Amino acid sequence: MATRELTATQKEILKTLIKLYEEKKRMVKSREVAEYLGKDEGTVRNIIMWLRGMGLVDSRTGPAGGYVPTLKAYQYLSEELGSVSVGYGELYVYKEDGRKLRLMVQRVEIINLLSTSNIRALIHIAGPTTRIRPGDSVRLVSFPRGKIIIEGRVVQVNPVANEVLINVSKLIVIPDVMVGKIMTRRLITIQETVPVKQAAKILHLHGIRGAPVVDDKGKVVGFITTTDISKLVAMGEDLSTPVSKYMKRHVFTISESESLIDAIKLMDYHSVGRLLVLNSRGDPVGIITRTDILRYIVGLGREESGE
Repeated sequence: MATRELTATQKEILKTLIKLYEEKKRMVKSREVAEYLGKDEGTVRNIIMWLRGMGLVDSRTGPAGGYVPTLKAYQYLSEELGSVSVGYGELYVYKEDGRKLRLMVQRVEIINLLSTSNIRALIHIAGPTTRIRPGDSVRLVSFPRGKIIIEGRVVQVNPVANEVLINVSKLIVIPDVMVGKIMTRRLITIQETVPVKQAAKILHLHGIRGAPVVDDKGKVVGFITTTDISKLVAMGEDLSTPVSKYMKRHVFTISESESLIDAIKLMDYHSVGRLLVLNSRGDPVGIITRTDILRYIVGLGREESGE
């Protein structure tokens, strides 16, 4: 943070510098700030240099040089720029060479939230930021219930304060609801002795992409999907063989009392598109899929807009 309170003129120049920098996507000349505000360039330059001394502005010389606001500037003006704190979480950084970094986040501030463009997030990392570079694609998932997912690209990195500033391209708020409210209660099951070909017909008849496999006592013993069956067809396998030979024996489950974000996290972690839902006794009572979640979130938007 700045060492002392800025004057109204200093704040005006700093906010103008931020505005022009975000609009032009390049370093800003003192002349441009002066022209925008209708002030004397010499006066503006002197104030910008003073702001630079406070660590709120950075500069570069040369024809392409100019001034840019630092992360400290965004933090200092966060309240006036319209910021919202969304707690802590995890940051995934996607590098050009295919590597994915996973970092813990101490605090997130969304800046310019009410703006139609140039929404930014100031992310405070719990650890070094040396592996993060401007231009890296990132995805942030906050932890408290009523989760927020933010996607965007890194604009600036402050390795001293372990801060990262990103341009937000996508902002998703996941409502705090239980899986039991979203899940599909019509649970279609397939007997383990059923041939693969018949299992495919069952899935097609009910318009679903997967179903749990049960034994003769109704106990869930596996899971089969249309993707599994497609692979068998491509490999030329005998489709008259019982499903039990090819089903996935590990079934991913979730309690109906767990939150929607828990379901999303499990699906993402295990790279699956559906989870078997269990009640408090451990009995299967439904299934939740990515499509169910999408329909619910989109439906919320329609309800609010009166559609």
